[in-house]
Amino acid sequence: MSRVDEYLALIDDPEALALEQGDPADGPLLGLLVHLAYSDGIVHDDEAALLALVRPELDRQSLLAWAEEESKKPYDMTCLKEIAATSTGRRNILRFAARMVCLDGEISEEEVWSLQQLAVVLDLPDEAPQQAVDEIVAKGGVISRERVALSLRNMLWRDLVPRRDDLGPELAAIAPTETDPVCVISLDDDEVAGLFFTGLAAHFDDGPAWVVFDQITSYTRVPVPGAAFHIHTADGRHLSMSNPRLRDLGSLFDFIYGRVTVGHH
Repeated sequence: MSRVDEYLALIDDPEALALEQGDPADGPLLGLLVHLAYSDGIVHDDEAALLALVRPELDRQSLLAWAEEESKKPYDMTCLKEIAATSTGRRNILRFAARMVCLDGEISEEEVWSLQQLAVVLDLPDEAPQQAVDEIVAKGGVISRERVALSLRNMLWRDLVPRRDDLGPELAAIAPTETDPVCVISLDDDEVAGLFFTGLAAHFDDGPAWVVFDQITSYTRVPVPGAAFHIHTADGRHLSMSNPRLRDLGSLFDFIYGRVTVGHH
């Protein structure tokens, strides 16, 4: 397994073991992450969480000091071609970079441009940046009742468990009474969400919220450092769940919207 593949596995699997530093590819790869994180001059919390994942031996103060020092160094993307001898390896470097720019489920024009420039350096086709983004962030949209029922039958649960129980009072209070419930979703013995044919009532980081499937504009398909997944809605809400064991919900959304889930190809 190449070094970039090891980093991709580390980022995408919350249970993966930390990597020891010292590989010759670490400098170019981690330098790429730092310069992407500093593209707006600020390292945000989710970006710091990703950097902490690849440098777990550093405490937060040391991590930020290291990142700031790295950001001041000139960075030449062409160095990445030296650590990827195949087109698959170069594409995986682009996928690795996309993990940083897609952390919160949204991507700016500047971040798209950065991925496009990287693709040019790596001799990748024009569609490669969008493919790398689509692997992490997907669009929502209108779905049918049948699609929700089918998704539950096809879903491959890892940590969460669907149950035919009544929804607890806190989530039941925010779900519209006219919509039909499908199941309760639990983690261990704790209620996480209620799945309905029209939406999801769930305990998000900022509190319980009701989300209509047709109003979801985008969601993250894989766990990202700091959150199991993010949801953006048409009315401007940004909802997230931090516990990485809740990653099944991102896969459930893939099934609901008719996509092949990442990791289940």
